[in-house]
Amino acid sequence: MSIVTLRRPHFALVLALPLALPALAAAQNIEQGEARITATADVRMSLESGPATGSVKLGEIGAVVGSKIGDVRRCYRERTEQSPTVRGRLRLNIELRPGGGRVEVARDELNDRPLTTCVLRALRAANYASLRPPGSAFVVLDFDNSAADGVERTRERRAVEDTAEVTTSADGQREARGGTPDGLISFRVVGADDAQLQAVHRTIRATIPALLDCRRKAARRQSPAGEMEIDLRLARGGRGQATVRRNTVADDRGPRCVTQALGRARYEGASPGRVRVILTFTERADAP
Repeated sequence: MSIVTLRRPHFALVLALPLALPALAAAQNIEQGEARITATADVRMSLESGPATGSVKLGEIGAVVGSKIGDVRRCYRERTEQSPTVRGRLRLNIELRPGGGRVEVARDELNDRPLTTCVLRALRAANYASLRPPGSAFVVLDFDNSAADGVERTRERRAVEDTAEVTTSADGQREARGGTPDGLISFRVVGADDAQLQAVHRTIRATIPALLDCRRKAARRQSPAGEMEIDLRLARGGRGQATVRRNTVADDRGPRCVTQALGRARYEGASPGRVRVILTFTERADAP
């Protein structure tokens, strides 16, 4: 029993000219026995011979299956437009029978019924009647795409960003910090419940564009630099009520804008209670 793998330069030929598979196998002088033919594209396809199926018969099955690889890729392309994270492996068993062939799922690692159904429909429509039984093969389809990698990286990055580091201050209070990369706005959320701090921190970070507009309003007449200590009371349903307790920002329009922005925000995942938010506006480094 032998295993033969075609060299990489032939991959595109197998994919583009599936009907040439028997001739290709003969040209490579593949001996009878177990064999393997691999073709790679956006869908990576491998054919493994079943019991009592030699390389010639495998090549014939591969030619018929290869004629449908375009339909399989179309199934995957259309499915990823709806669900870009679908990826995985599908192992199918093809058995030649008088007048046709049977295609069944041997192992499904895709866990995506629409894609599996579409692939089965495509391969079952192949012309197996032109092949003489007996003969069988395993078709292994590996589905992968760069969009899935991008989505997963984005989710991982978002999960890290959404998880703020909660520390204990010098006076023993739990707090989470955040702000803009340029330092124009920074904030601290102070409270007793870590999950609540995480939720409020996440919401304030999402409200940064509105807070930058508040800083712009505070800078119209004089320096916006200053600090606001805000009492944020959270109610059920994610609503919040913000009240400024202490303020060193010269223009009152800035603090008024901040309380409105924090009051309109929705604090999903935050339990009812009270937290303190210390918000700081700084002057631009190049300001006169």
